Amino acid sequence: MQRQTDITSNMRTILVDWMIEVTDEYRMHRETLFLAVNFVDRFLSVMAVQRGKLQLVGTAAMFIAAYVSLCHFAKAVISKVSYWIYFVLQS
Repeated sequence: MQRQTDITSNMRTILVDWMIEVTDEYRMHRETLFLAVNFVDRFLSVMAVQRGKLQLVGTAAMFIAAYVSLCHFAKAVISKVSYWIYFVLQS
């Protein structure tokens, strides 16, 4: 988090809490959540992110983690992309 000028550790905590909610909502495997949080942390350690783009980073990490782990989430969400976008915009 040393590279971040616009994001605090509390904001990261809120993002991870939101990612946990998404994991529960879509019945994703816990391993996918752990992988997604790992992606977020690694990305935040090398790139400065604007406050308004933090949830986008989390969303992208969730999609990549779901694809990599080939869990139930990937199968369910690919067919329901419009619902996923709606869910993200409502958060």
